[in-house]
Amino acid sequence: MTRITNIRWMPVLFLLPSVLCYLLFKYYPLLSMVRVSFFRYSIVNPPGAFIGLANYTEFLSSSTFWQAVSNTFVFFALYLGLTFWIPIVQALLLSDIRKANAFFRFMYQLPTIMPAVAGVLVWKWMYNPDYGLLNYWLQFFGLGPYMWLNDLHITKLAIVLPAVFAGNGISLLLYYSAIKSIPTEILEAAKVDGASPWRRMWTMLLPNIRFIIVIQFIAFMSGVLLAYDNIYVMTQGGPAGSTTVVSMLVVNTAFQQSRFGISGAMSLFMFFVIALLTVLQNKISAEKD
Repeated sequence: MTRITNIRWMPVLFLLPSVLCYLLFKYYPLLSMVRVSFFRYSIVNPPGAFIGLANYTEFLSSSTFWQAVSNTFVFFALYLGLTFWIPIVQALLLSDIRKANAFFRFMYQLPTIMPAVAGVLVWKWMYNPDYGLLNYWLQFFGLGPYMWLNDLHITKLAIVLPAVFAGNGISLLLYYSAIKSIPTEILEAAKVDGASPWRRMWTMLLPNIRFIIVIQFIAFMSGVLLAYDNIYVMTQGGPAGSTTVVSMLVVNTAFQQSRFGISGAMSLFMFFVIALLTVLQNKISAEKD
């Protein structure tokens, strides 16, 4: 009884709504998906016939699924190589600006107010091979025209390219705040000792914000591996399935083919893949500390 009376109930009451929402909208659907993945789901008579691991063996033996997995990790490699490091570089440069620093921080955040789908639609219009701005500009350099979203060789790059120029929003502010939290005495001492800006960045700045980089990388990895909206708006998975990713295959299987069981099985597979990659990333980071 003493333990119960010692509980601070006010924080518990404030946390209770968010906990209930999380249980209702996160964990309950997850557990339902696990259950459905073992059935040949029937909308008329749910959950349908129990078939055990048949859904898993079916999609694991499907070439379409493995092509989607390949596309997903190609997109991950492109996003990682072209976009992940940009907010880090921006934050490093921004931290050295003394005048109008707040103005530049505001300008970096401004593009994030645009809905993501609206930005993708603008880029899709720019990619139009007949009247798009990109081909119009490139013709002055003797290049093009390019079939941006219909060429198997450049379609993935065309989908990733808008993210290079998009605002980095919260990521930039997190890196910037982490850099500003580094004691200035350490940096000033390094300057006095003759350390170059490049050396200070690699030996002092980046190691001190590595924790934020790891956290952001995990969120980045989850977001890219589960990307759907920008790819769907751009190509709907074409041409010839070259941009169909696992998340798109899951949605198509569930809502176009009404095969909710196998869709749930593929979702659970990706859940474990991302969880495994997250654990490996945390383990590697812990070993470096």
